[in-house]
Amino acid sequence: MKRSLLTVLFLLALALSSVAQKMSIEQFKRVKKDLLNQTPLPTDKKQAILDLMTDEQGFTFKADGKTDIQAEAGEGKLTLLAPHKTKFIVIKHPDYGQLTWKVPGKGLRKKKHYQGNLLTDKPGKEYKLSKQWVVFQVKPENAILQVDSTVSLIRNGLAQFNLPVGKHAYRVEAPFYEEVTDTLEVTDSVKLIVPVVLQSFYSYLTVKTPMQDGTIYVDGLPIGKGEATSGHLQAGEHQVQVMRNYTCYYDAIVSVRKGEKKVVSLQPADFQARPLVNRAIKPGTDMVENIDTVSAKTDTVEAMAPISPGQAEVTITAADDTTQIWINREPMAVGKWEGQLDMGYYIIHTTKDGLESKPVYLWIDDTLPVNLDMSAPMASYGLLNIHSNVVGATVSVNGVIAGVTPCVVENLPASKPCEVRLTMDGYKEAKATVIPIGNDMVDVGLKMKLQ
Repeated sequence: MKRSLLTVLFLLALALSSVAQKMSIEQFKRVKKDLLNQTPLPTDKKQAILDLMTDEQGFTFKADGKTDIQAEAGEGKLTLLAPHKTKFIVIKHPDYGQLTWKVPGKGLRKKKHYQGNLLTDKPGKEYKLSKQWVVFQVKPENAILQVDSTVSLIRNGLAQFNLPVGKHAYRVEAPFYEEVTDTLEVTDSVKLIVPVVLQSFYSYLTVKTPMQDGTIYVDGLPIGKGEATSGHLQAGEHQVQVMRNYTCYYDAIVSVRKGEKKVVSLQPADFQARPLVNRAIKPGTDMVENIDTVSAKTDTVEAMAPISPGQAEVTITAADDTTQIWINREPMAVGKWEGQLDMGYYIIHTTKDGLESKPVYLWIDDTLPVNLDMSAPMASYGLLNIHSNVVGATVSVNGVIAGVTPCVVENLPASKPCEVRLTMDGYKEAKATVIPIGNDMVDVGLKMKLQ
């Protein structure tokens, strides 16, 4: 009787263990305020605050297996208020089972704020990104950027945000520049680069003359001798004069555009002594011009060019010589396929030993050759969300360049360690070893230090 009871308990423990493997808490840490106290960090005098980063719902939580914990859903996270000195938390979910998570260290403490990634893994589950990186490239480089309700100071012209998929409003402003207000749409497919160039309210006019003792006038006001730059000017026509000893040697009308920094370089041949003439000029005459500028406007979409008839030479290479290649769900070859495809849309994948690779969506709209290297068929894939305090650092995964920070690297074999390296001129190399989770994403944040 005792032996049978022990056997039942052993099998039950194995079952619970296998279910628990569908959930895990990774990268647990205590969150602290930054040096400038710019990051809001709420704390509670009687309880500990724990943010579990996940986009899924349906979890229940018990502190030390007995006290229910209510979870408040936020943007990409669940916030728990746990009792002081909580040693472990029992997490249940109807799809992922139960996990008893032991808190590292001395437990959760009141007046402290903690964070961890709540990862889930379910066979057949297809992971979809709910957030994507957006990088703003802003001129001038010291502007102020507001995305939705978050305000950020731009440094070196770059700012990065991990935003939920969907539409977001942003505003960029800087002293003496016109404010830009617009919207952007974040998708789960690729990192978004948003260039923003603010237009100056004012124009400037620089006059260079070989007559070093000649006084330069703009709209009747002296701005200097030899070479000088005006103050703020409105767009339009302005009178430029060069005078010496009450004699005018140069007198002309110069047009400047909105925000233009125009330079007028005079040569000796441009000078001619003449009586002083007072012209009736209104400084800042309004002129409307169509000026091509670089901006982040996306209100208009260019029409797609018509697809020219013809075929493209396509070469598809599988991971090895025994892997089968499929095009539009039809088997085509083993190991390698070479041929011609008509203009249009194709779905490419490979299979081996009952496993299937992630599909590659191929759109052919010209006759240029296409070379496609397919990933190996796998049971499950992992994603790494790689970011740093430095924007634009080169990201290498297992020695292969995968992009620049911030970026999401997909199609990584689950449960196999990956070496992540960040490199950039002027900074020390940063690296970490991370294990991707099947059909889920692991957050990888690396800090780079100056050399």
